[in-house]
Amino acid sequence: MTAINYIKQIYNIMMSLDIQNDYLEFASVLDDKYYIIDTIGFGRYAKVKLAIDMEDKQKYAIKIMKTDPTTSQCRSDTFINEISTQAEFDHKHIIRIIYCKMNGNYKKIDGRVQQVSYFVMELANQGELFQLLEQTQQFSEKFARNIFSQLIKGIEHLHERGVVHRDVKAENILFSNGVLKLADFGFSTKTIDEKGSRVQFEISQHIGSPEYNPPELYNIGKQKFYNPEQADIFAAGVILFTMVIRSAPFKTSKSTDPYYSLLKNNKQSFWKIFSEIVDSSAQFKDLIEKMLDENPLKRITIEQIKQHPWMQGQMLGQTEFHKELKNRYDMILSQQIVKITNKRDTKFSTRKSIKKVETDNISKNVSKYCYENLELIEQINAKLQIKQYSPKEQFKQQSNKSEKLKVGIQQKQQNQYSSRTNQESKRSSPGSPSNDSDN
Repeated sequence: MTAINYIKQIYNIMMSLDIQNDYLEFASVLDDKYYIIDTIGFGRYAKVKLAIDMEDKQKYAIKIMKTDPTTSQCRSDTFINEISTQAEFDHKHIIRIIYCKMNGNYKKIDGRVQQVSYFVMELANQGELFQLLEQTQQFSEKFARNIFSQLIKGIEHLHERGVVHRDVKAENILFSNGVLKLADFGFSTKTIDEKGSRVQFEISQHIGSPEYNPPELYNIGKQKFYNPEQADIFAAGVILFTMVIRSAPFKTSKSTDPYYSLLKNNKQSFWKIFSEIVDSSAQFKDLIEKMLDENPLKRITIEQIKQHPWMQGQMLGQTEFHKELKNRYDMILSQQIVKITNKRDTKFSTRKSIKKVETDNISKNVSKYCYENLELIEQINAKLQIKQYSPKEQFKQQSNKSEKLKVGIQQKQQNQYSSRTNQESKRSSPGSPSNDSDN
């Protein structure tokens, strides 16, 4: 059997477990619409599940958060922020949201039903950048350039529209059919407020992951505010370094970190340490130094990154890039297949023996913060539905909505007019009989 056929067999085995009727029969169900197959990601407040549409068997990723009386406003606000921010974008390098709901019913295999909030996303079918870095061989500068150029396009798109991600890291970069996708917008926020003024970001409120955070976030007491766009750029620099060197540049950008201290004060010694791993190009080193500059005012901008000599270097052709990315992902699959099949077979066997609790009682004691956001979720879903149409169909849908709104307003005005007329008629007709129901 050839290596290619072996990989195909592995992939088919893994995927077939998802759609076998006997397996799906023992799957948890979300809102009588999605089979929940497996957990494929963990967040700060929610889990990401592999799901299958019960009608068309299409696969999706669904982020699910439990909603009960203990759900805090902070968790609810973070969830709403992630949905509302991510739903604004329709860009090839940003993971797409398809549908969201605040009061869903998650039926476990034993019959228990949980109240959950969730949103459905496109499934990135080639995993995370983190997996590629951790489980495959070192990236060439050419291959890294292909990935990094896509990352910069995604970040640029956010910044141009007044949004910062604030948690750019390898775990939040996904791939689908050779295309990079930015994910996890829980920490993202707008940089312009409703009045059109620039938002000031306090250092004391910084968030994200320590190994990707810039040094200015540790200057508590020395400065009050920081520039979140420059923080995103710093994080992207850490990612680029890790792709090419296959090692993080430092544990943290605090002044106490020996590696970051070297990068600031003795660049030659810093690069000498990592030259034992790989002899990277001078242009690569220059770009890294400018992206990881201690001073955010001197740190390179998105536009300058795009014009940097390293970015003008040779990249892999599209076909070659897609082939290498696929080969790397297949390598990950081959390493995981035994673990995945054993896990799912065990889960399948266990679920067959679970005694079901027949109940129609669904707890209504959910967080008040969830109900407060129901109207907002409806508005977001309306936008998401329109995005799924072609431009011509979008115009038609918008026109239909406007016409329905116009008719609705006219009907409301007519009802109000009729009501006033009837009331005036009653008041002006002394012979009208009294309404017993009002007594």
